[in-house]
Amino acid sequence: MSSSIHIQTIEALPNIKEYHLVEEITAGYSGDKKYKLEKDGKMYLLRVGDKSSLRVKQKEFVQLRLYQKANINTQRPVEFGVLYDVFYSIVTWIDGTSVMEIIKSDLNKDYYELGRKAGIELKKIHSLSVSHNSVNWYAFIKQKAEQLISSCANIDMGDIKSFAERYILDNLELMRTRPSVILHGDYHWENCIINDKGEIVIIDFSGNIIGDPWYDFGDMMWVLEYSESFANGQIDGYFDTITDEFWYVFKIYTALYALEHLSYNNGENIDGRIFNASRMLNLFGQYSIIQKVCFQLIQLFRF
Repeated sequence: MSSSIHIQTIEALPNIKEYHLVEEITAGYSGDKKYKLEKDGKMYLLRVGDKSSLRVKQKEFVQLRLYQKANINTQRPVEFGVLYDVFYSIVTWIDGTSVMEIIKSDLNKDYYELGRKAGIELKKIHSLSVSHNSVNWYAFIKQKAEQLISSCANIDMGDIKSFAERYILDNLELMRTRPSVILHGDYHWENCIINDKGEIVIIDFSGNIIGDPWYDFGDMMWVLEYSESFANGQIDGYFDTITDEFWYVFKIYTALYALEHLSYNNGENIDGRIFNASRMLNLFGQYSIIQKVCFQLIQLFRF
């Protein structure tokens, strides 16, 4: 869909004359067109995209209303609709800096409190009630694991990859008893924004699914290369008490994420990605009951 069609669509949107178009937003990976709007001194985000993704985007918008009622710090929904062959949505604009940018700007700083806030917000998301529990989490993870193992079959990494694959398959039974909650689906440091009040605001719920709450910790590997204090804070902010089972399940998701990114990049930049996974496991190897297992994984996740 051309930019000119999008501009025509914007001009035809209901109530659009109440807003002032500030600028087009080019950041992000989606095919949607995004614009910063202003109205009465307040900023908003307009998203315009192909109607083929209507159901997904409408679900996102409805979820934002749910998050607003639950007092979760995220964008506030304003308007959603369909015009011609596109959908459009307007949500409040979040002014702030991503956790990634903040941490990378000063690697020597302690970010425990920032991580704790991220853990608290994640716990709020997971506390929302699920109206139905139709997901077969065991089947979902089993299929995902088999697909990833197959797609990585021709990437030669020796024991490091085969051990991770074996660990996943040997421990799949743990997936049978996992609870189902609403997940963010992509909970990492780029989707956590710090606003001018020092609050964490969560964005990008496009990966939202129903599943095991601990699955949302899998992306924590990205921050660990830079700040273990943030990761520790996120764990402490989320859990009142933590069980040994978490670490076993967590390692399954760590291995899955490692294979997933290995598959995405077809062997490129593997050193950095696997190193992130090893750092995450090393951080949590302090717990004696799983220390030996973590140590084995750390060694096999390193070159």
